[in-house]
Amino acid sequence: MSFGIEVTVRTRQTHRRELLQTLEDLRDRFAAGEADCVCDFFEDLSEPNRFMWTEWWTRPEKVDQAMESRRFRTLLGAIKVLGTLESVRRLDRSDQSADQPESESN
Repeated sequence: MSFGIEVTVRTRQTHRRELLQTLEDLRDRFAAGEADCVCDFFEDLSEPNRFMWTEWWTRPEKVDQAMESRRFRTLLGAIKVLGTLESVRRLDRSDQSADQPESESN
């Protein structure tokens, strides 16, 4: 999966449990309906009230469709109510060579 969406959100301790439940529910419902996407969320270990939502797609047009979907608007709406949206990023990992360390010449 080479093309993705990354959403970073911060919440208050009072909304933490509700935000986690919402993210879990959205992830589970989404996973049941999309075969060509990997979707998950992660907690920032250094900041326990900060989370990252990710979606990885096989084709870039699927990312465009996802970002315009009702499901994505639902995610952003939940974040607006339960936290603060820090960033939304579109990711392109089609050039895997950029992630590889350069080899040293002898």
